[in-house]
Amino acid sequence: MYRVRFLASLLALALLAPAAALAVNTGTADFTNYVSAGDSLTAGFMSGSLVDVSQRNSYPALIAAQAGVADFEQPLVSFPGIPNILTLQGLLPTVIVPAPGKGEPENLDLPRLYNNLAVPGETAGSMLTIKSDTQVPPHTPGLHDLILRGFGTQIEEVVGSKPTFVTLWIGNNDALGAATSGNVALLTPIATFQSEYQTIIGAIASTGAKMAIANIPNVTSIPFVTTIPPILVDPTTNEPVIIGGSPVPLIGPHGPLAPDDHVLLSASADLAKGLGIPVAAGGTGLPLPSSDVLTAADAATIDARVQAFNQIIQTAASSVGAAFVDANALLNQLATTGIEVGGIPFSAAFLTGGVFAYDGVHPTRYGYAFIANAFIAAINTTFGADIPPANLGNAIFDPEFAPGGPTSSLAAARGAVHETVWTRYLFTPAAMKNLASVLQTTQKVPAPKPPRKRG
Repeated sequence: MYRVRFLASLLALALLAPAAALAVNTGTADFTNYVSAGDSLTAGFMSGSLVDVSQRNSYPALIAAQAGVADFEQPLVSFPGIPNILTLQGLLPTVIVPAPGKGEPENLDLPRLYNNLAVPGETAGSMLTIKSDTQVPPHTPGLHDLILRGFGTQIEEVVGSKPTFVTLWIGNNDALGAATSGNVALLTPIATFQSEYQTIIGAIASTGAKMAIANIPNVTSIPFVTTIPPILVDPTTNEPVIIGGSPVPLIGPHGPLAPDDHVLLSASADLAKGLGIPVAAGGTGLPLPSSDVLTAADAATIDARVQAFNQIIQTAASSVGAAFVDANALLNQLATTGIEVGGIPFSAAFLTGGVFAYDGVHPTRYGYAFIANAFIAAINTTFGADIPPANLGNAIFDPEFAPGGPTSSLAAARGAVHETVWTRYLFTPAAMKNLASVLQTTQKVPAPKPPRKRG
């Protein structure tokens, strides 16, 4: 009994001690100057926004905290972020809008480079070539200037930081835009990606820093792609509409959609107008535009390209002795069997799965903590470290970090009355504008012309 009380006392003292006072074994990984590089997933982007409440829980920030890094600086943005964070306004249908207000940089005058240099919307190519917003279309307003501050491209700043350890997660946007726009022309060619990625790895390796590198998830498995089925669903019951004994296929740009085709979350506003819905089912009979649909064939093309990218990434990681994080396998597990933590199930389901935020693309606070722990596990294995994992309980049970952050208003929304429409999800035009700013859908896809009237 005395031994139990003694151990409990030691544990209590450890929990009360400041984190900096606890020595962390980082093995052969040197976190003296830890720098993170990548895109929105590394920046801590959540619910369509770069905002401090999620940035402070980005996976690099969590890794830094667990590794005992005392001064990990990020380009923080005050609430409601840039662009404005998406919030849940109603439940039936689910109405998603940007929060009002204007986010402002909090530490723009930091007299050194940030530790987290990831830029939302960045591709492998832009990481090498773009240093300010004067070089890019207005679909990424202010983000290069906010984060890189004109000192150089992202890779130039990573190298200029003289890092001792780097986490790298880049390449997601080389495939994501194709999935979120239904346009496979947006895929980066394999040879181009290989050249760009090897240049990035070579530049980081030239600093002598050790690395942890993640591959690319299957972007066709995210809620933005998988949430809306290719058949008509009654939003009041969430059951398929049956006419003549069969479900009613939605109408795509080339006719009725097949069971394996995907209707994107961006189609919600068009479905609410009756597009894609047969006249017999109460719709207009006009097709959804191609930008609302990802066909099964195009999804297969994207998946094959991601597989090729991931082979390039894994080979590059092996060539420099980096810790390797199989983010692709993690998302596949979420999308298929789900993951259970402490008896609580998590999945890739939109809104209810607990992993993806209101934009259907980026993680919640729990999702980022889960990713941080995957990085930590890989670092521990590769470099003989013993970095403790981030506390998932904080991410699961803190109500401030529900998918939409502190602006969630589920209680009020439950009492709201909405007109029944043919979709359960409605993104306002302002919300879609926010998403377009980081989804790399820069090439406009022409909408199909309405069919000519005969006779």
